[in-house]
Amino acid sequence: MTQKLWVFSDLHQEWPENAWDPAAHAPPDGFDVAVVAGDVHTPLVRAFDWLAERLPDVLVVYVPGNHVFWWDRGEDRYTLVDQLSRGRDVTARHGIHLLLDDAVVIGGTRFAGGTLWTDFRLGPFGLHAAMRAAQGRGGMNDYRRIRNGPRSRHRVEPGEILALHRKTRVFLEATLATAHDGPTVVVTHHAPQPDSLPRPHEDLGWCYTSDLRDLIHACGPDLWVHGHIHRSVDYHVGRTRMVCNSRGHHEEASGFEDGRTIDLP
Repeated sequence: MTQKLWVFSDLHQEWPENAWDPAAHAPPDGFDVAVVAGDVHTPLVRAFDWLAERLPDVLVVYVPGNHVFWWDRGEDRYTLVDQLSRGRDVTARHGIHLLLDDAVVIGGTRFAGGTLWTDFRLGPFGLHAAMRAAQGRGGMNDYRRIRNGPRSRHRVEPGEILALHRKTRVFLEATLATAHDGPTVVVTHHAPQPDSLPRPHEDLGWCYTSDLRDLIHACGPDLWVHGHIHRSVDYHVGRTRMVCNSRGHHEEASGFEDGRTIDLP
């Protein structure tokens, strides 16, 4: 039986100018599962409440993006770790399937995923130089806005992000090496290989993607859905279809399609 997946990411509802209601843009022919590849709202727990209000009684698979861990400068000085912990509680209450290095089988389809983050290996620099660039003045806001403690000086470090990437990669390698009688869909926020970027070797490209082509060729999931790049893509790596339907910010021409669905046999 064909399963229809509604895929989207990067709605960024923390900015009012990006307002978009999924209930008003659902696929007209229906769908079985909404596959959401991160960055819906900030912080993470607000994203789940927001989705549950607008898509009640809908099967949702969700992986967190990077923005959902940004501190919103409110009184609640949450950290990356406690948002993950609270997120599990909130999604359990709403019935959302949160993939944090987890897998779930829905209607015979195995969904496996996590944020993925980055291994900082893409590009012309060595590891430590890439980390310094990512954290530097012209780098990623993640290293100024994501906290690992209660004070403003407690900011996430590139080494912590690398450790999270490696954890997700080990999980995916082990999961995809295990046979499953049915389709397998991998969902990550960060891109898993550089062909998703318009210019793979541009500055800070390594903050948006790693290069997992060897894993993709070796394990061959049926579909890999990701976000983060604010650009829509649809191509193949070996037998694996790679899809991103990323809305991004209202002024960006991302190629986003409101009711984009993927049919799985």
